[in-house]
Amino acid sequence: MNILTTCKATGVVFAFLLLSCEAADRCNANEALPTPAYAEIEYHDRYLDPQWRPSIEPGMTLYVSPEREPGNETPADGSKQNPFTDLNKVRDHLRDYRKASGLPPGGVEVVLRPGRYKFEQPVVFGKIDSGTAKSPVIFRAERKGSVVFTAGESVDLKAAKVASGADLDRLKPSAHGAVMVLSIPASQQSLLSEYRRPRQISLDGNLLTLAQWPNLGYCHIDDIFDQGPTTRWLKPGEKPVPGSLDAPNGARFDTVETLSPLVQKEFARTRSMQVEGYFHNDWYFQREPVGMIRDGVVQLMQHTRYGVANKIKSIPRRVRLVNVLAELDEPGEWYYDADDARLYFWPTEGFDRRSSTLALLWSEHPAILQLKDVSYTVFRDIVFEDTGRAAVTIQSGEACLLSGCTFRNGAQRGVSIDGGLRHGITGCEFHDLESAFSMRGGDFKTLERCYHHATNNEVHSCRRRGYGVMGMNGVGMYFAHNLVHDMNGALSFNAVDTLMEFNEFYNIGYEMGDFNVAYCGANWHMMNNVLRFNFVHHLFEPGGHPIFGFRNDDGGMGLQMFGNVFYRSGRGAAQFQGPLNSFRNNITMKSGHMWWTNKSAITADEVAAEWKGLERFGRDLPHGDKGDNIYLLEQMLGKNGWNRPPWSEEFPKLGQAIALNPFAQTFCVVADNYVNEVRVPFHVHGGSGTVEGMESRKTGRVTDLPKSGHFELPEKIGWEAFVDVKKLDFTFREDFPTPKGFQPIPFDQIGLKTDASRPEPVDRSYRARVYQRFKDERGGRYDAESINARYRLMAN
Repeated sequence: MNILTTCKATGVVFAFLLLSCEAADRCNANEALPTPAYAEIEYHDRYLDPQWRPSIEPGMTLYVSPEREPGNETPADGSKQNPFTDLNKVRDHLRDYRKASGLPPGGVEVVLRPGRYKFEQPVVFGKIDSGTAKSPVIFRAERKGSVVFTAGESVDLKAAKVASGADLDRLKPSAHGAVMVLSIPASQQSLLSEYRRPRQISLDGNLLTLAQWPNLGYCHIDDIFDQGPTTRWLKPGEKPVPGSLDAPNGARFDTVETLSPLVQKEFARTRSMQVEGYFHNDWYFQREPVGMIRDGVVQLMQHTRYGVANKIKSIPRRVRLVNVLAELDEPGEWYYDADDARLYFWPTEGFDRRSSTLALLWSEHPAILQLKDVSYTVFRDIVFEDTGRAAVTIQSGEACLLSGCTFRNGAQRGVSIDGGLRHGITGCEFHDLESAFSMRGGDFKTLERCYHHATNNEVHSCRRRGYGVMGMNGVGMYFAHNLVHDMNGALSFNAVDTLMEFNEFYNIGYEMGDFNVAYCGANWHMMNNVLRFNFVHHLFEPGGHPIFGFRNDDGGMGLQMFGNVFYRSGRGAAQFQGPLNSFRNNITMKSGHMWWTNKSAITADEVAAEWKGLERFGRDLPHGDKGDNIYLLEQMLGKNGWNRPPWSEEFPKLGQAIALNPFAQTFCVVADNYVNEVRVPFHVHGGSGTVEGMESRKTGRVTDLPKSGHFELPEKIGWEAFVDVKKLDFTFREDFPTPKGFQPIPFDQIGLKTDASRPEPVDRSYRARVYQRFKDERGGRYDAESINARYRLMAN
């Protein structure tokens, strides 16, 4: 491919790239590239083959019901007529059965009758409770979605009354006659009073919102009178000066929007409000206690990580007050007065004191199901709601499976997998949680693979902002056919040899900046992580720092992006600036850029200066802080471990990149890509990675990229290539000639799929609705009204 004819084909003049003979030489555009192993569809077989698929012909069936039939005095034995009413009893019964005769061929199926199962204490399964590959233990709902496991602390609603008397002076007039008040018994008061990690409340299966100002989005910082003390750049052993309610020392600011006098009056009484939002950087959401409110000026109680500073010209700093009774002004909000031990709430539709259920959730509540060293066990088609730290935890063991379950209304995470081999989450739905799930496994030093998998799940409407709504940490994991949408957090991973394919992401990160739907960064050990055949669409950055689809941040290595489709994916498709990354065979449409990178050290003097810069760790910054790359690598692999087996055998280029230049795009490849309506496919950013630097308009040039890489500008592909853009169907038309050297993308396989965990046919008509919903919206500028409309979209 000739770089000059490529530019002509795109119809765009890339003057800033200096398309000279020197530039063409730097791009190595005429060198033949070998086809990577991950280009072949069969590449995923080694992730699929280890997945355990349980038997569906059990040798024994037991039954469980949430309650006994009236008048049945026969001892429960697990039969259909006399089911157990306690999961612990089932577990213990199976333990006795194993001792007597072992598990039957085909295993055991435990059928859960419809109803709500209340768990005061977790059910703990151990190694003794395991099934085997041919005799698994399967717990399943009799009908999908008919069984609910709940751990919330129930509150008696019979004494709830409409707010009256002195309470009306604390509420807005619009809330009079609607807000209910309920005294909380002493035994439950501690579940609501801790301010740093606010509890959650569920009413009739709906999470309520802690009363806040404003109800949607944020108010905007106006004048900053004091940025306050910070913690990000403390030297080793240095501690911040603490603040307190009696002597606050945090940042002081006022807001563009007028703060209600009721709020100031309330703070003088309760002194228990918090401020949350984006104080300094658009990638860092935080919550801090208020120390004082006076004459419309808010002072934080103590230090923040970065300080409060409005350094981004294109987007204001934005915050909101939470835990504010004076702002309890719409259905679905709540507030707890710790001094009076009274709960205020505006009920949701259908509320009835006699039949409605209200549950308190708190972060420290243990998981409902705890599997420790358990193997070959399945939980299917169960709803987990009103949970605490997690709904399910899996530690060690092998081949445990969560299939077709729903995880909703949780104080923290849905599922946590820590260690073991071949555990899976498949066909599940996660929503209204802090985060969805995490998977950890394998061994970085020995490169032992765990083959955990998360497949065919839908994740949406989770509360965490930023990375970690889904987290993967380890070696040899598989993330595929997942649908992720409508929230401000997404996937982060610290992994080696992990495959992420056939996933769909949309409407994510719209209130943030410097965000990506699949993110890793700052690590040199992350070799051979492959993101292929994914669909990323309708990402709308609010302005400020850019949003892209995929990113290997802060000089991270080893991310391979192949065969992905990006449509209206924020500022662009992908970002990376470190070695051994690649971006090949992708299609990017209606975005500012295809690939964004940073001007990095490529001369001998520049590289030497970067090595010298590492000396600041342990002197100016603590060892192990972000950027202390050699130290972190040695802590994981041992001294020079990247040049010894198994690392030197599996990933020999890591040692070569470190020896040559680990601070730039060494051994990177950008090739065989296609664009449509992309303004500047290559963007070499000339500013630093600081807040001010990201605002810089400086750009680099192709000559700023290392000669060790292979960098080709993309060719153009027209809309006529695709089946139906308005339905977001980017399958190639049958009569469209595949561009030379471009491997067709199996677009029809992207997203959720029909299988044993999700047996109903998959309906993709939502894509046409998404297209229509956002066809007139534009990102890249801050617009509070359009951003707030997306919160309503999530709520619906």
